[in-house]
Amino acid sequence: MKKTVFAVVLISAAVLACSQNILNFETADKNPIHPVFDKDGYWKTPNFRLKLEKDGTLSYYSSKSLYGAALAAHVAALRHDYSEAAEYYKIILEKNPNNPAINRAAYILLALNGDWDTAAVYAQKDFDGGNKDLLSATVIAAYDFNTGAYAKMRKDLAPLNKSQFYKSFVTPLFDAWSYAAEHQEAAAVKSLNKITDKQLLSLKLAHSGMIYDYLGNTKKADESYKKLLKDYPQEVTYRLMEVMINFYARQEQKDLALQIYNRYNDGGALAILVSGLRQKIDMTDPATPAVINTPQKGLAEAMFNVGTLYRFANNAELAQIYLAASAYLNPNYDITKFALANIYEDGGYYKEANRLYEQIDKDSGSYYIAQLKIIENLNTLKDYGTAAEKLRLLLKEYPDNIQLLNNLADIEREQNNKQEAVKIYKKALAVQKEPNGTVWPIYYALGAIYHQENQHQQAVEYLQKALELSSRNPNVLNYLGYVYLTDGTNTDEAVQMIIDAYSKYPYEGHIIDSLGWVFFRLGQYDKAAAYLEQAADINPANAVICDHLGDAYWFIGRKNEAVYQWQHALVLKEDADAINKEDIQNKIDGGIVENKILSLTNPKIQERLDQLSSNQ
Repeated sequence: MKKTVFAVVLISAAVLACSQNILNFETADKNPIHPVFDKDGYWKTPNFRLKLEKDGTLSYYSSKSLYGAALAAHVAALRHDYSEAAEYYKIILEKNPNNPAINRAAYILLALNGDWDTAAVYAQKDFDGGNKDLLSATVIAAYDFNTGAYAKMRKDLAPLNKSQFYKSFVTPLFDAWSYAAEHQEAAAVKSLNKITDKQLLSLKLAHSGMIYDYLGNTKKADESYKKLLKDYPQEVTYRLMEVMINFYARQEQKDLALQIYNRYNDGGALAILVSGLRQKIDMTDPATPAVINTPQKGLAEAMFNVGTLYRFANNAELAQIYLAASAYLNPNYDITKFALANIYEDGGYYKEANRLYEQIDKDSGSYYIAQLKIIENLNTLKDYGTAAEKLRLLLKEYPDNIQLLNNLADIEREQNNKQEAVKIYKKALAVQKEPNGTVWPIYYALGAIYHQENQHQQAVEYLQKALELSSRNPNVLNYLGYVYLTDGTNTDEAVQMIIDAYSKYPYEGHIIDSLGWVFFRLGQYDKAAAYLEQAADINPANAVICDHLGDAYWFIGRKNEAVYQWQHALVLKEDADAINKEDIQNKIDGGIVENKILSLTNPKIQERLDQLSSNQ
């Protein structure tokens, strides 16, 4: 999947395209492309200055030149500060109004920043100049619709029908909502009937129901929704559940609303999200507004649907502009914020994603999942302290939520707060009174902690439970086998477990490491080194693997390389809590005196090992 957020790429391209033009008449700042910052973090020129902030971002200060403004816009766009970037593009356009690249970058930024009034002016200029493409048309269409210029919207979209997707879906859908806004039911239905693609019929039915409901034709709305439920049950999203439950509850058909709720409430990961809909059934009456009670909200749904389709097609550029249009037409549409945040995550812009997730209101059904996404992104950014703080706040609202407890324990473990992690893991297990397959990772985590703390009995106890509940998950097989092997107990069973894990996951570095360790403990050092080298190639930054490889090198006479691997293990961060640094330092100082070689009692297991090594 393409991991790019389009705004940065497109805007950067626009800047690069227009920079030469700017530099042709603006030469006041003759500085290198790559700035050299002074000791205070500044790159200064006669007309502007940049500062490298402590968090690694760039800030821009003062501008007298066009080049300076272009650079400032570029820097702001890279920071996803669309408001600041858009302001600089306005400055540039005032002095250089006929640059199509700058005009285009400006209206895209303005739209993403929510200033659609100004964006539409620049987009219309681009459109009238002959660039009648999807980006300019989308900005204009959203603005036209929001200002009541329905006929103009239809006219501006017409040239885009050379695109089959537009002709067969986008234009009919958008036109239908414009006719609905004018209370022309027949024209709206006629437009929707142009959508004939089998893959899009569920969306056609969904919008038919919403349009009929908006126009007061509850009978036809009911027919559309029931056909949707009958013919496309797998395509009913949370949003459509919300719309239909609201509709039937308003029609005083709460039994039917409840049936829809029960049909899609599987009690799984979305249980908290869906639970909000259950409450709405009881709270809704004929006086309650429809979810889609304005044509703007209707087109926002359509924009969201099109944006989602573009996202599935890996077109982040168009996906983002359509989703931004959806947010413009319906500022309270949380699902749009969610989708936009997801695009930023795909591009690795976790801080920007979290900014959007934070905008989701606490009363929204999406709030809980948004908070989980924030926590996930904070973990990715290794901001464990903030993530833990977020989790503790959530746990005040959901004190018995196993997922939250598990996540908090994971963070405490990541920060090497093992005692606190154990306490929280056990609290999670106490909540789940009857252990099932969903909690095996907790048993696994506890087993790992106890093993690291040299508490063999407890480690084995929890890992055995994890193995049972996980249906012999290869990672659990590998870890329990490794514990047995390290402790010199149950050798046959240990080796069998690791072989079974390897047969399922033959390309996982940590499992290959365990297999290499099997050969080491059996005194087959050449074979051990071969597998451990393979593991190190896959996970070169893993402290345990480097330590093991050093041990194997020592016994095959490659002692300088052994010392190097041990020294390397001491500075690595991955699995650093799983090595004994004192023991490694002792090996660096004096080598390994002896290896307590284990032996197998079952010749068939040795045969399997021999077969594996022969295929190496």
